[in-house]
Parts: sequence; structure tokens; C-alpha cells
Amino acid sequence: MRKEVGRFTLENGMLSGPHAYMNDQGNAKLDGILDGKDVVFNSVAHPDFETAILVALQNDYAGWAGMKDVELWLR
Repeated sequence: MRKEVGRFTLENGMLSGPHAYMNDQGNAKLDGILDGKDVVFNSVAHPDFETAILVALQNDYAGWAGMKDVELWLR
């Protein structure tokens, strides 16, 4: 089964998303979610855990991408 949210896809247990984000902070975000240490993720009820992970990553990615744009603008 394939699930997509924004730039993130989960299919057959494989997660894919923007490479630069995943290397910079996405993998750490995912680890925090899976370890139960992500405060924002833990504060919301999740009837569909897989989709909730994709939404959390997409939201975090949006903030990350915005900050990258600001950094470029400030240069």
C-alpha cells in the first residue's frame, strides 16, 4: 500500500522524501517519532500512524525549507 503526504511517500515499509532534508534533519525527526521522544507528535491522537508520520515530516520539512530560503536570502 502506498501513502503520500506532500513530498513524502511510504510504500512497502520504505520511506522516501527530499534527500537534503532527510540527511540534514529528517532522519533525526523520524528517529524521535519512532522512539516516542517527539513532543509535538506525541501530543496529537493518531488514528492512522503511518499517515501521521508523513504529515509530521511534511510539516517539519516545510519549516526547514523556509529557513533554507531565508538563509539564501540573507546572503
